[in-house]
Amino acid sequence: MGGDHIFFDLPADRYFLLPPHFHFAFESYLTGAPSDHALSQLLTAGLIGPVQADDLLAPPTFTLPATSLVDCPLGTASVPRILRVIWMQRRVRAELRRVGILDIVAQLERGRPRNTSCDERVSQNIAAAFLRSQRLISAADQCLVRGIAMKRLLAQRGCDARLVFGVTMPFSAHCWVQAEDVVLTDTLDIIRRYQPIFAV
Repeated sequence: MGGDHIFFDLPADRYFLLPPHFHFAFESYLTGAPSDHALSQLLTAGLIGPVQADDLLAPPTFTLPATSLVDCPLGTASVPRILRVIWMQRRVRAELRRVGILDIVAQLERGRPRNTSCDERVSQNIAAAFLRSQRLISAADQCLVRGIAMKRLLAQRGCDARLVFGVTMPFSAHCWVQAEDVVLTDTLDIIRRYQPIFAV
């Protein structure tokens, strides 16, 4: 962003800005023509590492958001569904105290539905329940809890959605749930402030 490189270190559960003294080495690495000294610098710092050719994965594709359910009237949500949404968020909050984001990301990957689409009615019903639940529990600084809980509930209904992590400068991080190009957790004007950095 603006010439800066921001990393999301999943094992350490933190974001960090590439230090200036690594900038030239990393830029040369990205262009595919790093010197031996640049490679040595990046390897020693742990910014890159050796990998087998068989382990190489194509970068995941990401669809930029075009609309948001939260910007539209979502209708009502049943009391049992709202209570389930609240229960799931409390469960996720407790889980985040025990395990790191890396383990949760692995669980989310394993729990992805085989169907790669998301039924519109299912996503609307669950989004409405989350929106209504904010009257009963605080939503402030709870984007990760809300996002994990929503992704899991959608997966249980056979609806595949992405939990997207984004950053902006001056540094701020946020995450949201997105089904194809539709945001389910936030208004579009909020999401457009952030540059996606990772999605699961």
